[in-house]
Amino acid sequence: MVIGIIRETCLGRTVKELEKINVRSMTISVVKGIGEQVTLYKPYAIHNMIQIIVPDEKVEEVEDVILNCTHTGMAGDGIVAVSQIDYMIKIRSKERLQ
Repeated sequence: MVIGIIRETCLGRTVKELEKINVRSMTISVVKGIGEQVTLYKPYAIHNMIQIIVPDEKVEEVEDVILNCTHTGMAGDGIVAVSQIDYMIKIRSKERLQ
């Protein structure tokens, strides 16, 4: 699973670029966080979190898209995290997926 916490202004471009590499299934949430960009007048930042479950061989390509679409070099750019998914279960069919 690749998780990207990115600026709201980068979401549209990131999703379009992910679609170009055939990544169309993802979960997008609005999140609040505290990081380097916190100021006296803005105690937290609002970002978008994209969660994408992809096969291991697709992880680097997804990382690259997120990084290329979101990097400005300034505080508040966000983060990319990668974690292993052992398995999934489709709720509707109760089918276990590897």
